[in-house]
Amino acid sequence: MHLVKTSLSLLLVAAVSAGAWAAKPSAKSKYDGVEIKVITDRTSDGLMQPLFEAFERDTGIEIDAVFLDEGLVARIESRPTEADVIITKDAELIELAKRKGLLAKLESAAIEKAIPAQFRDKDGEYFVDAYRARGIIVSKDRVKPGAITSYEDLIKPEWQGKVCSRSGKHDYNIAVFDQMVKAWGEEKGKKMIAGIAHNLARAPEGDDREQAKAIMQGVCDVAMLNSYYYPKMFEHKSQVKWGQATRYVFPNQASDGAFIMRSAVALTKSTENRDAARMFAEYMASEKTQRMIVERTKQYSVLPSVAPHSSMVQMGADQGVKNGRFKINFVSLEGMADKRPEVIKYIEQVKYDNGPSN
Repeated sequence: MHLVKTSLSLLLVAAVSAGAWAAKPSAKSKYDGVEIKVITDRTSDGLMQPLFEAFERDTGIEIDAVFLDEGLVARIESRPTEADVIITKDAELIELAKRKGLLAKLESAAIEKAIPAQFRDKDGEYFVDAYRARGIIVSKDRVKPGAITSYEDLIKPEWQGKVCSRSGKHDYNIAVFDQMVKAWGEEKGKKMIAGIAHNLARAPEGDDREQAKAIMQGVCDVAMLNSYYYPKMFEHKSQVKWGQATRYVFPNQASDGAFIMRSAVALTKSTENRDAARMFAEYMASEKTQRMIVERTKQYSVLPSVAPHSSMVQMGADQGVKNGRFKINFVSLEGMADKRPEVIKYIEQVKYDNGPSN
């Protein structure tokens, strides 16, 4: 397991931004100098580091952060009071942590007021801070517009040997398969998992963006891709041609909608700095931070008042998607977690990660 630990110092001692918790423009919060610990499976670059620095400037609360690339729930279970706050790129993991009794109630009127109910845990133990579509990319050259418009199209005979995928046991694919089984029932959901496995062009490998690379190289014609990765490809010189070779599709817009991946925030059972930790959670729910999340990650904010990133606005326009706001097939995290053990077992049963020889 790769682990990086970093302690962030207060960057601006004299000057702080006025915030919801500052009595005066020149004042810091009453927790000035308190240190909270945050554990996350998100990367340190991009969003997290600038977010932590902004929080420190605005409140005077320091953050000691632990970054993991895997094993988040196991780490919390083995060290339940190591951190005060949990941030995960896969909100289903937060639901699993809740089921193990590892979370504390947020008890925040500010979060309840700001975050729509569908993005809050019904028992008040976590909330979703952002989401992205688990969509589809297709070859511009080899797939005609409209030839693939749904997840169900991925298992049609004409796409046999033309689908690329990352590991079926990666959290993103487990999450979308959980949603298929929950939303569509066991028979159809499992038919989808087996059908995609049957249509694979190669054994699953790489991350989402490397599936776009494979499409550009002619290895396959279609793959699933989280929506925020598509505009990100155009920001990296080596990946621009991957994006140019593909077209993004929001699935099932004429029917039940696209499934989504969610990131989430929760408090642990640690009580030493609970109030300061809650302040950080409220900071994540604020419009200021939500705009930072959109700007830096190209995810969708859970606040209706925060528009999609400018690079997302035209995505799906050819499908009738307006202003980047796609139709969602909303499956609760509780429902997803209910199906997770069954789905993982079935992914192994159909030998998804072995590739097309199966």
